[in-house]
Amino acid sequence: MARNNGSPDLSKYKHEPRTSMRRDVTRFLMYAREHAPGAFISYPEVVQRISGYPRPPRIDSHEVKAVRSVVSAVRKALMEEHGCGLVTHPLAGIRATKDAADLAATQLVKAGIRLGSAQAMFVLTHGLVDQKEIPSTTPELRTLKTWVRTSATAVVKAIVTTDFAAKLLPPKKEEDKG
Repeated sequence: MARNNGSPDLSKYKHEPRTSMRRDVTRFLMYAREHAPGAFISYPEVVQRISGYPRPPRIDSHEVKAVRSVVSAVRKALMEEHGCGLVTHPLAGIRATKDAADLAATQLVKAGIRLGSAQAMFVLTHGLVDQKEIPSTTPELRTLKTWVRTSATAVVKAIVTTDFAAKLLPPKKEEDKG
């Protein structure tokens, strides 16, 4: 099953001609998930397998860049169509999540951290906005001023008066406790 370098052998994958890049990559990652669960696949190898090439292209090829450009769409397709997520690594490549634990430990944790960061930025930015300095000279500015005064302020109050952001953080590892 493994090649000389210890990577999983995904050479039996049959590419499907004339499909979109997103569909090709999604289909290949589902194949890799089944045949080599948890193994990262380099972007050049993804191109090799979905294109049926005898060997991978260079990392700086336009095809590899095209695969990298559809990663968000592939993540969405994996979630919506296959009930799994996508894990990326800048050096190792990409892979579909193996199971619910893998999905929670990778993609859900990352989403929680990002949401917490977005909340902190929202609170910080709101604190910098002086509502008195927003003019009411146009209907758009009046609407903006009303939104800042009512909705945005209510959201900030809700964020800072709860431990919502703390609940978004993943559980600490055993060595981190204490």
